[in-house]
Amino acid sequence: TVCPGISFSANQSEKIPVIYSTDLFHPHDDPDDHFDIVTLYSIPEIDLRAVILDQGAKQDKRPGRIPIQQLNHLLGRDVPYGIGLSRPLANALDPGYGELKKYQKGVKLIINVLREAAKPVTIITVGSMRDIAAAYNREPALFNRKVEKLLIFIGDAQGAFREHNVKLDPIAYARVMNSGLPVFWVPSFDGGLWQNNGNASFWRAKQVDLLEGISSPMINFFVYALLKKNEEDHMGFLYRKIPKTEKQYILKGIRNLWCTAIFTFITKRGFVQRGEDWFALGESEIQSGETIEKIFTFSPVSVFVDNNGKEWLEDSTRSRKIQRFKILKMEAYAHAMTSVTRHLLEELDR
Repeated sequence: TVCPGISFSANQSEKIPVIYSTDLFHPHDDPDDHFDIVTLYSIPEIDLRAVILDQGAKQDKRPGRIPIQQLNHLLGRDVPYGIGLSRPLANALDPGYGELKKYQKGVKLIINVLREAAKPVTIITVGSMRDIAAAYNREPALFNRKVEKLLIFIGDAQGAFREHNVKLDPIAYARVMNSGLPVFWVPSFDGGLWQNNGNASFWRAKQVDLLEGISSPMINFFVYALLKKNEEDHMGFLYRKIPKTEKQYILKGIRNLWCTAIFTFITKRGFVQRGEDWFALGESEIQSGETIEKIFTFSPVSVFVDNNGKEWLEDSTRSRKIQRFKILKMEAYAHAMTSVTRHLLEELDR
């Protein structure tokens, strides 16, 4: 069943092939991952070739496949997914072959998508770097040939502390950051936990400002996720009439966010302000007299990451030049990112 009114207008040949690695669980660790995956599905220019479900054995108990199955069902998609490796890498060159067969699917899916892609692929990660690092260790030449960008949401911009995603697999993080691959680094924080001094993506949003305009099946998706529902028929729940109190409860929440609107960076969309609202628009949607406002950019930095996951910003023989996230308009950032996210989610009903 496809939600009424949904259409994907981007020409298939113009779409951007993407592999997405996520620590998406149900029940969740942090429901920002549900907002992230829905946003990716909402951008028609993105051809989501695969979702890699991070942290192997944890996926057995709290399957991230449930929200993917729900989204594939709702949106008439067939995005493949695979569970990733369960244990941290033993060393920087560890290819992860020693793990169980069922935890090899994520790495194999990454490699297969890259091999089959007619043009270079963008890889986005919002959890650990484990499966990306292991796949790179198995097929470095393939990565060098077929990876357009590595957009990674992880770490602290100043090396001030070990952020959560880093702790999951510090060696894998170091491997990717030191690889020489085209890394676009989006630090989670800048200057310590919950701090953002301009080189991190973290912001907070009211859930009502994100969700108020979306359709009933998608609201049900978020109710199922945010309230950690456990229904035998998790597809049927999407069409059920839910108590008004449950919808009101999730709309009252506050959400920590790091990713959603930043995904538009890999497309040709630009941020445009209309009154109090912000939109990420394609060139044909921008009206005469409107200008693109750059809320964030990426700028080159030299970084080395050690095997403990600590970032060292230095210009040395061991460091690598990568691109790091930078906020250009701090005063507008949180509101703009929230507004863009809301309108991206609303695109699901077009």
